[in-house]
Amino acid sequence: MHQFADKVVVGLTGGITSGKSETLRIFQELGWEVISTDQIASDHLSKNQQVMDQVAGRWGSKIIFSRGIVDKKKIAEIIFNNPRERIWLESLLHPLVRDSWVKFIECSNAPNLVVELPLLFENNLASYFFKTICLHIPLNLQVSRLQNRGHSLTEAQARIDSQMPSSEKLAQANYIFLGSGSVFFLRSQVKNFTHNFLKK
Repeated sequence: MHQFADKVVVGLTGGITSGKSETLRIFQELGWEVISTDQIASDHLSKNQQVMDQVAGRWGSKIIFSRGIVDKKKIAEIIFNNPRERIWLESLLHPLVRDSWVKFIECSNAPNLVVELPLLFENNLASYFFKTICLHIPLNLQVSRLQNRGHSLTEAQARIDSQMPSSEKLAQANYIFLGSGSVFFLRSQVKNFTHNFLKK
């Protein structure tokens, strides 16, 4: 039994650069209410003073803050080069992020919602959802997309290695979307899913 029995709440996950943000945008265009946990985490890092104080206390204000703003690029460099630091930050943020999206769903009047959760299966959250979708792209395309974003090959591999292998995510998902094609192809997959499950 999924957590929100009175609503169709879908969990969307996938590896880094697999197309989660674009998929979420398409769901929204098709009438679903959408939530990005990456955005929630980003808001906590930049607006939650207690979180900001703990991060600064851990890594130093001069390193973390640039012109009074949290330097997320610097944080990424720290956590993707040191698994211990990544685990520390996740332990700080994940309970706050989970509380935020659960409360959002509980308070929402929308009957159909999609929650984008990169670590859905890593954090054993499948029971919250009516169905889960995993986006898949080949490893070489993941690396290429990360390099196009300005990351070195080593940095790209570190980001990919920080998540559960794609094969394990796919094995646990109810549905698999392919994120390696065109936006038109991605939209057709979302439309097909929506046709089957959109709650009127």
